[in-house]
Amino acid sequence: MNYSEIEAFLTVIRSGSITGAAERLFISQSTISQRIKSLENKLEVNLLTRGKGIKNVELTQSGEEFYALALKMESIIGEAKMLKEKRYKNDLSIAAIDSVHNYIMQNLYRSIMAKDNEVNYFFRTHQSLEIYTLLENNEIGIGLVQQEKFSKSLINEVLFTEELVLVMNREIDIRLLESVRELDPKKEIYLNWGYNFRIWHEKEFGYEGTLGVQVDTGLLLGELLEEPGFWGIVPVSIAKQYVKERHIKVIRFTGNTPERTCFAVYDKHNEKVKPALEVIYAHKGEIMEKILADDDLFDGRL
Repeated sequence: MNYSEIEAFLTVIRSGSITGAAERLFISQSTISQRIKSLENKLEVNLLTRGKGIKNVELTQSGEEFYALALKMESIIGEAKMLKEKRYKNDLSIAAIDSVHNYIMQNLYRSIMAKDNEVNYFFRTHQSLEIYTLLENNEIGIGLVQQEKFSKSLINEVLFTEELVLVMNREIDIRLLESVRELDPKKEIYLNWGYNFRIWHEKEFGYEGTLGVQVDTGLLLGELLEEPGFWGIVPVSIAKQYVKERHIKVIRFTGNTPERTCFAVYDKHNEKVKPALEVIYAHKGEIMEKILADDDLFDGRL
């Protein structure tokens, strides 16, 4: 079989008819039919149901099975065609948790891309444990995570440590509260900020996890804060963004302040990641600007 036959088969399915496929490919209906028939002969199966009164394309069972294979073949052929067009010497995927990607690293990614325009960068968003799996399978080069996991092949380096603060709907009057334990536990919007946070949360509230709502992105947490009485705990970098976009209160914890740590993780034998890591560490000052809190940010302490 050849690509023109696979192309004809897929186009017939996508357009719904041989007539439609012929129009899309700018060839005659008879040519489309010949290519489909040639494909069937080579596979020794019927791919399409034929008969009087059948206007639209109907796949046989064999046709359904081959359709999935044809899609894969189309993708592979497309990638192969791109080889001669590809101007990049290397590919580098950087995966991070949502809160690091979207609230801290945007400007640094621009600097990383400017460092070497012969690298094809792919920025991906995953949970911390997923990122470790991707690193171990060599599917990404650098991971930015908030949970530390031991691995013989991976290096874990502390990139930064960030204060966590209380954010809440403006309707909550903190003057009526003497401690965080007096917050309504059923109205907590909980996001897991790592092992140390879970230990702190259990100590302060008497339970690990939450009795309220659990989310996995800072964006969704912020959206839910619009509901009266709801509250959550987020890093300073997210609280700063919330203040720009939402009518909320930001409260600093007194005493034992919770923190979250971000680790840069990579394979110690992967030389391709070094230029990107150099840029990240050279711009730690920008990271610190994102994560350090000014007194003006806070509406009080609790």
